[in-house]
Amino acid sequence: MAELPRNNPKKAMLSALVAGALTIGFAGMMAKSCGAPVKQQAEAANQALEMVDSLASRLVLGLDTDATLQYATPSGAIVTVSQSSPRRAYRSGGVTYISSPDGTYLCTTGAAPSPAKGKKPLSAPVTCQEGPGADTMSPTEAKAISAAFGGEFLAPEAALGRLATIAQGQAARAGASKRGDAQCVSVTATGIRTETACVNPGGLLAYFQGTSDAGRTTELVLQYTTPSVSEEAFVPPKTTAAPKASAAAKK
Repeated sequence: MAELPRNNPKKAMLSALVAGALTIGFAGMMAKSCGAPVKQQAEAANQALEMVDSLASRLVLGLDTDATLQYATPSGAIVTVSQSSPRRAYRSGGVTYISSPDGTYLCTTGAAPSPAKGKKPLSAPVTCQEGPGADTMSPTEAKAISAAFGGEFLAPEAALGRLATIAQGQAARAGASKRGDAQCVSVTATGIRTETACVNPGGLLAYFQGTSDAGRTTELVLQYTTPSVSEEAFVPPKTTAAPKASAAAKK
């Protein structure tokens, strides 16, 4: 399949959905994004997939805007998402994951060594792993993001990708609902429990209940958003070596 044009947000979004899903194989969505023959499109069409596609169209608008969002996870942890297309940054606790065309970074903060009695607390070490840049999300990256945050979180485009995967399942069914001012789509198929995603009028993922890219059941709730993002959000933290504990602290 030829590379999708980067100046077409609709096609780019469909590509991201395909790439970010747990199971690859969205024949209908791939047909649309790649200009497959009409016959192939007709064969793959189904109501569930069309409903997910419609919700994805809403998400396109949000992914292309600058924003800072905060999601609550089942454990109570807060994941902050900073986006300025095509750059993304995800932060929670001592974990930072940054994705941009220039490179990807996974940084973690370790536990600080115990200081010597009467001494100042020692700084916690920060380590970063650097990978190649990307302007669309691959299945590998989607899983890495989810795993980095304990399997509770998944990127917004991956959430819609999850629903698109289910919509391709046997006897897939979908329903529409509202959650506040957000439009929601719930999808299920034979042998798969119902999963739901909601997108608000601003094109932002407002809610997701289903399975993360790490294979865990999860629930994301959008708690806060602002239509701005700091450039510092895309700068990885400085790596620091673990400070050596003093002889007195070792005793």
